[in-house]
Amino acid sequence: MGRKHKKSAKTYQDISIVVAARNEAQNLSSLLESFAKLDYPTEHYEIIIVNDRSTDATLEMLQSWQNAANYTVIDWQGGEEGVVGKKAAILQGIRAARFDILAFTDADCVVPPTWLKAISESFVEDVDYCLGYSIIKRDARDSEIRLKNFERGIYYALATLGMNLRKPITSMACNMAYRKSVFMAAGGFEGIGHLASGDDDLLLMKMMPYIRKAIFDPDPRHKLVSYEGFDIGKRYHTNIRRASKLKFYPLWLQALGVGVFLYFLLFYISLITLYNGFSLPLLIALLYKTGAELSLCLLLFTKLQIPLLGALYPIQTLLFPAQFIFYAVRGTLGKYRWK
Repeated sequence: MGRKHKKSAKTYQDISIVVAARNEAQNLSSLLESFAKLDYPTEHYEIIIVNDRSTDATLEMLQSWQNAANYTVIDWQGGEEGVVGKKAAILQGIRAARFDILAFTDADCVVPPTWLKAISESFVEDVDYCLGYSIIKRDARDSEIRLKNFERGIYYALATLGMNLRKPITSMACNMAYRKSVFMAAGGFEGIGHLASGDDDLLLMKMMPYIRKAIFDPDPRHKLVSYEGFDIGKRYHTNIRRASKLKFYPLWLQALGVGVFLYFLLFYISLITLYNGFSLPLLIALLYKTGAELSLCLLLFTKLQIPLLGALYPIQTLLFPAQFIFYAVRGTLGKYRWK
């Protein structure tokens, strides 16, 4: 889990940054300004941003930056057979990319100046896929120590485990990189292009047979910030969209998801039972469960250099299972709103 990998001796590898932006006028300036601060030779990278059918001022904002070094703006208005939504826009960026290493982030993110340097050093000869860490903030004043980031840390730990076992569990599109040659060898989005989401986890599952090595890079220089804002409705529909993908996962992963669902359900049944009548064996079992989970989180988060939750852990212990159960049920119904 999170075992160290040898960094590349070649300091500067050629990298194409690909971003799809749909109605992101309010967020783009922060991302573009962070790109302008990248500490990386301009001859070794390019930035490709695809306007994905935006109806706000996204295109105008992108065009105002188009004369900057290494920028390519693609105004995508749809029409890709068999590929829908964000995947179609990303595909235009991938096709236009001149370099083999493709680095992806989202329009509501801010990358550090060291981002490309960390990615370049991670891509040794046998590495074809690299996942970097990202934290979620509502705005620049927000703390990293949030329940949301603890939950995110769990998903990164699962992603790392899956990549090490060559059985992908999840991934994060806001901070990932892979080789264009591997994407093409795997057939691109063929077979998953009709789905509205899955440009990260479903794609990784599809590409894994062609990937020599997939890694998680815990290097702090690789960490970026994703700003989710204060729109509760947006977060609600995002969680539904993510949960709705379970039916497209391999059977073993679906079974694992059902097992976790039942495990969390049993946890709440145990709490209710304990509340209605004291049971020493049940109390010991719950304490053992909590201690085992906390120890595992401390071990994994320390290895992966993920921020710990500290005193907020007991709150997360009670809230996370409820959230998982709710969105698991809600996700099976589909019907979410997405830009």
